[in-house]
Amino acid sequence: MDFGGKKHSLRGGRHFLRVVVPAGFAALGLALTACGSAGSSPSAAAAGPKLDPSAYVLTSGSAATNGYKAEPNSDTTESTAFQDPVPKCMHLSSGGLGPASTAHANGDMFSDDDGTAIESGARVFASADTVTRHVDLVHRADFPDCLAQAVMGELSKSGGMSGATVRSATAQPPPRGATALTRIIFNVSASGDTVEVNVDLISIFRGRVESVILVVNPLTQVSTDTLTALSGQVVGKLANQ
Repeated sequence: MDFGGKKHSLRGGRHFLRVVVPAGFAALGLALTACGSAGSSPSAAAAGPKLDPSAYVLTSGSAATNGYKAEPNSDTTESTAFQDPVPKCMHLSSGGLGPASTAHANGDMFSDDDGTAIESGARVFASADTVTRHVDLVHRADFPDCLAQAVMGELSKSGGMSGATVRSATAQPPPRGATALTRIIFNVSASGDTVEVNVDLISIFRGRVESVILVVNPLTQVSTDTLTALSGQVVGKLANQ
C-alpha cells in the first residue's frame, strides 16, 4: 500500500484483532486469540445434532466475495470477541461467558488491491442458551470500547507500528439478519506516517452457532452494500442448523 510515496503493509502480523478474535484475523491483526472462553471449561456433548462450524464461514464462489483474492487461512485458533482482555474490561467472569464452544473453524482470507482485508470464523456450542447470552453481551454499551481498547493495545506493541489511537468505537445498525455491527476507527502510526484504519466486526449469532466477519479497510469506510453482501452469505448459512 502506498501512503505518501511510502509503502506499508497494514496486514503484516495477526495482532490487530488477535487480541479479541483469535482466528488468524490477519486483517490488520485483530486476532481475537481464543484459549477457550477466558478460562471456561469445555461444555458437555452437544445436545442437538452435530454441526460443522466450517459450514458457517465466508467462502468463495458467491457475489459477496467476487472481486477479492482468496487465500487459505492456516490459523486454527478460535475466533471470538470474548477473549481477554475484553471480558476483564467488561467485568465478566467465566461464569458470565458460559461454557466453551464444542468446535470452531476459520474461513479463507479475502483481500483486494485497495487494501481491504476480510476474514471470518464460526463457533458451535452445545446449547443455544450460551449463544443467547453472548447476543446480550455484544449489545452491551461497553462492548465497542472494550474491544477497541484491546485492539489498540495490541497494535501499539506490534512491530512496525509506533502507536495507535481510537478515534471512535460504536455500535452501528447491523446488516439485515446480523446480530450486531461494531465499528472502530483507528489512527495508526507507522514509519512516521499516520493513517486511518476502519474496522467492522459483524456478529451473526443464531441457534447454536456464532459467526463473525472482520473487515479492515484503510483510509476509507467500507460500503454498507459490501457489509450487507458479506453478512448475507453467512446469514443464509446459519438458517441451516
